[in-house]
Amino acid sequence: LMLINKKLYKFIIFSFFILIFMIGKAEANMEIKKFLTKNKVEVFYVNSSTIPMVDIQVIFDAGSNKDNELNGLSNLTHGLINEGTKNKKYDEISYELESNGAIFSASSYKDKSIISLRSLTQENYFKNSVKIFAEILSSANFPKEQFEIQKNQLISFIKEGATDPSDVSINLFYKSLYGKHPYANPNEGYVSSIERISRKDVMNFYNSYIIRQNAKIVIVGSLKFEEIKKLAEKISISLNSSTNKNNQIHNGEIQSPSKKNFFKKLNSEQSHIYIGQHTIKRGDNRNFPLYVANYIFGGGGFSSKLMKEIRVKRGYAYSVYSYIYPLKSVGPMAINLETKNSQAKDAINTIHEMLNQYISKGPTKKEVEDAKNAIVNKFPLRVSSNKDILNYISMIAYYDLPLDYLVNFEKNIQSVTPKNIKDALKEVLLDENFITVVVGNENPF
Repeated sequence: LMLINKKLYKFIIFSFFILIFMIGKAEANMEIKKFLTKNKVEVFYVNSSTIPMVDIQVIFDAGSNKDNELNGLSNLTHGLINEGTKNKKYDEISYELESNGAIFSASSYKDKSIISLRSLTQENYFKNSVKIFAEILSSANFPKEQFEIQKNQLISFIKEGATDPSDVSINLFYKSLYGKHPYANPNEGYVSSIERISRKDVMNFYNSYIIRQNAKIVIVGSLKFEEIKKLAEKISISLNSSTNKNNQIHNGEIQSPSKKNFFKKLNSEQSHIYIGQHTIKRGDNRNFPLYVANYIFGGGGFSSKLMKEIRVKRGYAYSVYSYIYPLKSVGPMAINLETKNSQAKDAINTIHEMLNQYISKGPTKKEVEDAKNAIVNKFPLRVSSNKDILNYISMIAYYDLPLDYLVNFEKNIQSVTPKNIKDALKEVLLDENFITVVVGNENPF
């Protein structure tokens, strides 16, 4: 950085020491402001004066669920989006971002995709960073040479993952659980699907989905509100518009698998196990009871039931955990562990017994109170940086959650009762809907 710009280097060092001094002492104002740009793009903004930086995310309804038959298309498109524009090559884009102290990223997920920029707020650096960001959003041209390079790299990555039991097991879990629904497919796609993707397909995806009608803007930073409005307008204007009526993919209905046990033989010293089922959509009113329920069962680290029983008491696994992942369509609950092949059957049976008992009886009053206190006490650490806040606001924006979600988070957690949890568990987690996926040397079924 000193070679690029000594003034920039000094400014970054100054900002770094401010961050070190302020972290833990200042928390962002959690009031979320929401407004529309002139061309009707929603903007969500939180003021954070902790450090002289601004974080921007443009969220698109353009995740892997929009890949259709070309699995991996969204992921490949976002990986290529900053490789060139009509006016700049990749090395020029990279140099301009680095010389202005900015960080660019683009990622694709199951539901959505995010294109983001982190920039210093000093006027000359900020102005230049936003300019190149807007150019990427408006005129990415996906150079042929870079397209072929990244496509081949992605194919190599997928082939390598096919020999990794961790990758194979999570992919098999989603495939077994979601069947023909887009959630069944890995974000990176398959070798066969990537080989079929052309540069034209990438450009069509960009022109159909990376558009203002499909976007929401999230900003967290120390800028004044009027500056935020000007910034949002600039980003909004840079976004392309599309009249393509074929850019909506109908995901179809999610159905419970008829088969319950899935095994894939792979040379591995351990069995990689996933147990789970469909749960709820993002925004479901049972979210908070299930959040606390999962913390007690397998999301609370060493205090969780799974860790105490599977690791501490029985020694089946070094690590075991569970999570509930609400999505736009119904998301999964998953339990994951790795154990010796010879212990896989016993570990699976133990977990199913624990699940049945937990769903039937629910947690104790003390377990609920301990979990609620732990969640509430840890929450400030989860929103202690601009990036943390940005990710939460993006979730709120994309899934149309209440603007006071963060403000009321602790209250909503504290209001959960053992009865709320027991009712939610019985409504959502049905024993007959659990599937078990194992990847390893021995079939435990």
